[in-house]
Amino acid sequence: MAPPSGESVTTLLILAMQALGESQEGVGRVLGVSRRTVSRWVGHGASLDGAQCATLARAVHPRDPALAARIVAARGATLEDAGIAPPPRPAPLPAVAPPPTPPAHLVEVVVCAAAEALDVSPRVVRPALHAALKSAPAVGLDVEAMEKALTPQSAPAPGRANARTSKDKSR
Repeated sequence: MAPPSGESVTTLLILAMQALGESQEGVGRVLGVSRRTVSRWVGHGASLDGAQCATLARAVHPRDPALAARIVAARGATLEDAGIAPPPRPAPLPAVAPPPTPPAHLVEVVVCAAAEALDVSPRVVRPALHAALKSAPAVGLDVEAMEKALTPQSAPAPGRANARTSKDKSR
């Protein structure tokens, strides 16, 4: 059966021996087999399993990365699959565009709400709001955090806040 890459494993084995500068005996040591086994592979067609292809590719990779890739491809793998090369880095994420500047009329809605709450002119409130919003990020606050911190706490139930115990009333 032909390997998935369609390339002859025998040819890859001979190219690996040349790249490593090894004889059949030397390649046999790399693969953990005898010289005779390598000789049979070269003479009668090699049939390396996935682990043997990965071992041979790992030995060849420092000298010829392209040949190492061809060797693992003979078993339908990549250098990354075989743990020989790190996976490719993911493409960088596109830069996030800053949010668009809100239309001026929407900002005026907020300014007017603050002016109405203070019972003053928006002209008076605008510089104060600007100063507050400009300094908030410097101390790590965003609009939501400021809103939460400025929300009035719920009033205590009637009769509870000023209720004194009978012991206090006797004083």
